[in-house]
Amino acid sequence: MLGNGVRGVLAAFVLLTLAVVGVMFHGLQLLQQGIDAGISTGLQDELASAGRLQLNLFRLQLVLMLACYAWAGCWIYRVACNVRALGAKGLDDSPGWAVGWYAVPFMNLMRPMRAMTQVWLASRAPARWQKLGTPRLLAAWWAFWIAGNLSYWFVTQYLRPEHTFEGLHTQQMLLLCGQALNLVAAALFLLVVSRLTRMQMEEHERQQAAPAVRTSSLADAFVL
Repeated sequence: MLGNGVRGVLAAFVLLTLAVVGVMFHGLQLLQQGIDAGISTGLQDELASAGRLQLNLFRLQLVLMLACYAWAGCWIYRVACNVRALGAKGLDDSPGWAVGWYAVPFMNLMRPMRAMTQVWLASRAPARWQKLGTPRLLAAWWAFWIAGNLSYWFVTQYLRPEHTFEGLHTQQMLLLCGQALNLVAAALFLLVVSRLTRMQMEEHERQQAAPAVRTSSLADAFVL
């Protein structure tokens, strides 16, 4: 099931990001020691070792992030198809565009959230989803997702190599803040995936248990 797959890679990403945050926090402590007490051979060796470990974890994190994007894209497409199979009408975006908006500059600031919100609401109540409000969980996830992406953009565009403990400390703090934002966004999206998958399964089971005689129904196309 796609839901289980995306939950698995998201959980792995969350755990890896926790490890990255721990290593970065240790690096901050070492840099603070350098600011307070000056450089020493032992401290230099510790910083070099922590830097190598942090770089390797960043590389592994990038690979896992790409896997998350691939799984999440497939899952979003599937739940967008499912909600139509459950009988929802009037959604603004096709399943393809529910995924595709993420790759469109500027439009990716709002349109993916709109598509996800409509899928969520239509999964909760396919016949009357337009009357429901945006759930707080989705709003929180999207806020952290945007903040994390903006943080990454700022780091890649404006941070330059530093050669002082003070400069490295500031740079590390900015990187750590970005990691924290991405960690929260990933954890919230894990909740979104779990709850939305459960909602669709429950709605599908409710429709299957309905006493009305059904002939050929769109709900037969439901897949998770």
